[in-house]
Amino acid sequence: FLSLSVRFNPKTYYRQHSRVTGDYDSDYQSFQLRGKQSTAFYSLVEFTRSQGINLVFVNLPLTSDYLDPVRMKHEQNFQEYMMLASKNFGFSFRNLGQLWPTQHPYFSDPSHLNRYGAQAVAERLAQDPMIPWLPGKQTETSQAQQPNFETRMN
Repeated sequence: FLSLSVRFNPKTYYRQHSRVTGDYDSDYQSFQLRGKQSTAFYSLVEFTRSQGINLVFVNLPLTSDYLDPVRMKHEQNFQEYMMLASKNFGFSFRNLGQLWPTQHPYFSDPSHLNRYGAQAVAERLAQDPMIPWLPGKQTETSQAQQPNFETRMN
């Protein structure tokens, strides 16, 4: 997220910025769910586990302006990968990717939360019963998913 107070307005935004479809988005050219990125990710998972840190991976919201068919396909592949990885390796995956597809005031552009969106995400996560924020205050579901880990926010 960007700590900006700018609020995304598609009507004015696209007068100043070109609309780039997922077919031409260079951000996805090197993104892979295997290789170096996967190795780095699993190193993080193992490190947090070795330190007794309860890892919570949050997929942040995106707008429907951003999620065209090409990006949506990448997003779906990523979500499936993370759901499987979270089950296999014992970390929490909170998927907020399509939480607010038309809540433009929460974004500074089509794919970045602004300060208002970041605050709304933080408030939502703070109330999420699947995240065991305090030892001894866990729900039965969160205890089964994340036994004996202490949550730390960095």
